[in-house]
Amino acid sequence: MSTLRNINLNLELGQEICVGPNNDRARITKIEFHEKSGEISLNTTRGPRKALTFKIVPESELESVGDPADKYR
Repeated sequence: MSTLRNINLNLELGQEICVGPNNDRARITKIEFHEKSGEISLNTTRGPRKALTFKIVPESELESVGDPADKYR
């Protein structure tokens, strides 16, 4: 594992992310920055989250809006 020198993260309202141990999909509804602590928190359709405690939905899954069973056919 190597040490990162910087990281860029782009989050948008309405973006879908995966949260929780079962990777449930949630939509970002609000992004808050707390000046005193420097913490970034996200409000989602599945409850509040701290930044970097989620997975980004892969683009390949975003394109397949059809029947979930199609990926097994």
